[in-house]
Amino acid sequence: MAGTLSFRTATADDVAGIVSLLNAAFAMEHDFMDRDRIYPDEVTAYMKSGTYFLVDGDAGELASCMYLEQRGDRMYLGMLAVDPARQGSGLGRRLMAFAEQLAAASGCHAIDIRVVDRRTELPPFYRALGFVEYGTEPLTDPKLTKPAHFIRMAKSIAS
Repeated sequence: MAGTLSFRTATADDVAGIVSLLNAAFAMEHDFMDRDRIYPDEVTAYMKSGTYFLVDGDAGELASCMYLEQRGDRMYLGMLAVDPARQGSGLGRRLMAFAEQLAAASGCHAIDIRVVDRRTELPPFYRALGFVEYGTEPLTDPKLTKPAHFIRMAKSIAS
């Protein structure tokens, strides 16, 4: 993974792998939510309004993924996940750089993300990449076991 990354667009054949990767990468959310992070039908639904971009590992397994959806002149980025064995390797930063390039090429002026407030490690990671907090949003999931909300963050980009 140290060299050039090869990104590819997910297809219906990738749904099971995306679900597995996201649930492994977000396993710590079981601390405040009594359910998996995502299910196959949800991934399939997201594929109808946006695109999952994937990076494969050397053995063909999924190393990382992220979801992008253009919303007017802004790009929404969600479900950025790195295989737990690869976390801390810089892969997440490289995914973010790729997202910025795609957003700029699409004429977007900003990237929007949401992070769960209980994931206290995430806002500093995104702040270091130039994101700023601009509000909150309710997290209304009947499977929440502890109060939680989303922190909305954005980064301006040059298109």
